[in-house]
Amino acid sequence: MTTSAQETVLDVISELLVEKFEVPAEEVRGNAPMRELLIDSLMIVEMAIAVHETLGVKVEEEELRAATLAEFAAAVDERLADR
Repeated sequence: MTTSAQETVLDVISELLVEKFEVPAEEVRGNAPMRELLIDSLMIVEMAIAVHETLGVKVEEEELRAATLAEFAAAVDERLADR
């Protein structure tokens, strides 16, 4: 899947959180720590896989644990831009 100009990496990751991981939409905010949105280690692993499958970007589980949603999206976006 490629992202259109209108759909940002943040939008794509937010959609994954809501649709795939069933995180309530109101909790999906840029300043929310990923480790609070993905409540267990299996979800973190699955998110790393989902981001790779959806956006073609490899991410480390540690990155997911350490970042807020906005920080994580920015890091993924930077990798996409570097291609």
